[in-house]
Order: sequence, then C-alpha cells, then structure tokens
Amino acid sequence: LIPVFALGRAQELLLILDEFWATHPEVRHVPIYYASPLARKCMAVYQTYINSMNAHIQGAFRERGNPWEFKHIQYLSGGIEALDDHGPVVVMASPGMLQSG
Repeated sequence: LIPVFALGRAQELLLILDEFWATHPEVRHVPIYYASPLARKCMAVYQTYINSMNAHIQGAFRERGNPWEFKHIQYLSGGIEALDDHGPVVVMASPGMLQSG
C-alpha cells in the first residue's frame, strides 16, 4: 500500500513501477492498482503535454508510444473497496482513498 498525492509523485511512481514490471517478468503475477480519481484526471494533462516532459519521457514516447498508457497498472474505478484480488498486490492510493475508500 503506497500513499500518494494526485499530482507529481503519483505519476512518477506509476512510471517507475510500470517500467520495473516490464523488465522483470518474475513480478508480473503481482498486479498493480491505483485508486485516485484526481490522479487519473491529471493523466490527461500529462498525455497532452508530453513534449514538455523531460528527455526520459520524450524518449519513451518516441520508442514505445505513450508512456502514460500503462501496461501493468490498472485503475480502481470503484475505490479500494472494489479490489477483489486474493494474494499479493501493489496499491497506490491518495490519502482520501486510504481514509474513506
């Protein structure tokens, strides 16, 4: 369980986790979820302004397409209470979602 705010650190951690899962097949059986409606809305801004991002993000965009379209991370639209997974998982959630789900 990783507490994150909607803007900035959440997107950075999502990129790091997605890249790690892509390069380490031994952890792919552990799903990654994020439960932050505001972070999801912020993704649209990040996707719109990829040309303003750092060289790493721009390079990823040129090589693999949109880095904000995650291959190993799912959004929990119903909040943490919608999580119906048994076994290990990684969950990123805003403080509000951690407190009231």
